Amino acid sequence: MIFLSGSDINIHPDLSGLPANVLQGLVHLANNAAGLLVLVSAIGIAVSLIVWVFASFTSNPPLVERSKSSLGVSIAAVAFLYLGIAAANYAGHLFS
Repeated sequence: MIFLSGSDINIHPDLSGLPANVLQGLVHLANNAAGLLVLVSAIGIAVSLIVWVFASFTSNPPLVERSKSSLGVSIAAVAFLYLGIAAANYAGHLFS
């Protein structure tokens, strides 16, 4: 029931009414946000690898497993971000 009523909603933003500098600012903001998220994921990957090496040298199996899982989460975050950006670019080209 909720799905049927939700599928009737259509949103068509009119970007032609925005000034050129505002539109460029929104594009710049989106690029900065994507870059920041990639940077955060890269820091997560680096910290996970450093902790993994440290835990291996200190023979701490629980910390090794925790760092392996956090490495997987960081890599998955980058992958989902890439897929989201690719989907947004593809959808943007469909409607322009």
